[in-house]
Amino acid sequence: MSFSAIINYLLYAISGFCFGIFASRYSVLAAVKIKEFFSRKDNLSQLLLPLFFLAISFFIFPLWFITKTNVGGFIYYAILLFFFSRGYNTYIKKR
Repeated sequence: MSFSAIINYLLYAISGFCFGIFASRYSVLAAVKIKEFFSRKDNLSQLLLPLFFLAISFFIFPLWFITKTNVGGFIYYAILLFFFSRGYNTYIKKR
């Protein structure tokens, strides 16, 4: 394995980590908005944006990202699921 391949894998892993952190934080915020929507019975249009973001962060972006790099896609999903589950337990289950 060449040095440039190692650097590429390292950069893909770092990008997967950064994208995963961003997506997990805003996915938790979107899930909080969805929970608040069902507790208050607000207008349906307020539910569309959080659902759209969750669809992008859990399905659309990872499918595209994995086609570019398997390492980055794996790291993205691992970070997303780990931090989303921690945020879900902290902000949604305890409220």
